Amino acid sequence: MWNKVRKLISDHTSFVITTHVHPDGDAIGSEVALAHYLRGVGKEVVVVNSSRTPGNLLFLDPERLIKVYPEDYDARRVESANVVIVVDVNNWGHMGPIAKILQNHPGKRICIDHHQGEDLGFADVVATDSSAAATGILVYELIREMKGEITRTIADAVYTAIITDTGTFRFSNTDRRAFGVAMDLMDKGVEPFAIGRRVFSKTVGAVKLLGTVLRTLEISDDARVAWVHVTQKMFEASGARYEDSDGLIDVVRAIKHVAYVLFFKETRDGKIKVSLRSNGKADVHVIAQSFGGGGHKMAAGMAVDGPMDKAIERVTRHCLSR
Repeated sequence: MWNKVRKLISDHTSFVITTHVHPDGDAIGSEVALAHYLRGVGKEVVVVNSSRTPGNLLFLDPERLIKVYPEDYDARRVESANVVIVVDVNNWGHMGPIAKILQNHPGKRICIDHHQGEDLGFADVVATDSSAAATGILVYELIREMKGEITRTIADAVYTAIITDTGTFRFSNTDRRAFGVAMDLMDKGVEPFAIGRRVFSKTVGAVKLLGTVLRTLEISDDARVAWVHVTQKMFEASGARYEDSDGLIDVVRAIKHVAYVLFFKETRDGKIKVSLRSNGKADVHVIAQSFGGGGHKMAAGMAVDGPMDKAIERVTRHCLSR
């Protein structure tokens, strides 16, 4: 899987790294780990995303390597790069405004990802493995394949990627491969308690938001579908940020016997972002695909048009029809 990726990295000197909008721990961890590896072997690297790094993940990037488009976008450095590497996403629709810039980039494109259903022609070289619990595991394996050093910075970043995408080793994607990489990262100095506190500690606004969101809980008559939602007004009233809604869906997912769990989030531009989770038998990736999204069987996401009540009606009806 890595031969073409290795060659592109070996043959070129400058790289752009990016990921999806509203990046999570896997996205940021994968970017940071890859950027530090490339810098360590003498490559020039710029990391640019369409969304800001969530506050709970800033500790991974104390140098603030990750820039935000268009606020602190360096057009010269991006346009002159030889290679664009996209991590943890495999389609343009989930990348935000930076996608328009990179779609027309003259350099080669590499995609490193673990989601299903990549866009055809998305990248010149695609390194994808949907059996990997996190994209960070693939980045770790690439660095190992390149005979690179797993520094403490890289180890912390990859470990963060793994624990966020496995729900601290609770989700169904947790396997021997994830545990094996985590064990090696601990040998490199990773401190699970310290990282866990940084990644999963909540702001006061986030805790207030949890109560507000749970009051929106609805469950279908047949108990197969449960959903909650959050609006911009709810964010403001709680004093919470968009990123504070991350992980709240797992509280609803704990309800027994529910097949589909949905979390509808209103973004600043009026779009409704929908996170979907399965409790085992349902395939939420199929649901997300039908709305132009993607992900995995157990966890997926997409964006739909508002307003909120119409979005909820459309998506829940689709789930109930299956």
